[in-house]
Amino acid sequence: MKPAHSTPTALVIIDVQQAFKHPTYWGAYRSNPSFENNIAALLSAARAHNEAQAKIDKPQPVLIIHIHHHSTSTGSALHPSAKVPGTDILAIEPMQYVNPLSSEPVLVKNVNSGFIGTDLEARLRAFGAGQLIVTGLTTDHCVNTTVRMAANLQVLGDQGGPDGTGEGVHGIIVAGDATATHPRASFDAETVHAVTLASLDGEFAQVRNTKEVIASVFGSQ
Repeated sequence: MKPAHSTPTALVIIDVQQAFKHPTYWGAYRSNPSFENNIAALLSAARAHNEAQAKIDKPQPVLIIHIHHHSTSTGSALHPSAKVPGTDILAIEPMQYVNPLSSEPVLVKNVNSGFIGTDLEARLRAFGAGQLIVTGLTTDHCVNTTVRMAANLQVLGDQGGPDGTGEGVHGIIVAGDATATHPRASFDAETVHAVTLASLDGEFAQVRNTKEVIASVFGSQ
């Protein structure tokens, strides 16, 4: 991982939307109870970095991008017409703790990958991103798919690939404890979460925890 003040860095927040408050649609429970605090801490660190950079002559801000899912299936909890059960809150709205600022683009997708049907790839390339931090929901679906595509598309402009150590793989970082998921078939949520991250680490990305990312990327200006 590299400091954001010296390496053009993008932070992508995937599908952190009100629909995931649904009490039964996704499953009986979710992995990683610290998810909310961790993703909020990362976003706060990136915004603090940008505020500090705005005060210097040659700023190097973090590109913060929010990706939201709008399902085309009318039965989906993430359909644009759906509401959080028992409320009038639209399920596609963001969670309050990651509510986008007006300066932070929101890209809308209809499939698992954040690169399909959006201009995410073009934005990363135009920004000249040399480092990409990925967070959000869910670990094994949209986070997983987006990370794998980012690596395969070489969106950071490198020729990166597995180096056997998990260091510097494609310049992509997954903040593993700033992602979460639900049970799948007979597998509990924590197992699905852990196996997904293990399959990404060292092959498509570096998987690190929130404290490590904040310390290494945002720790010094």
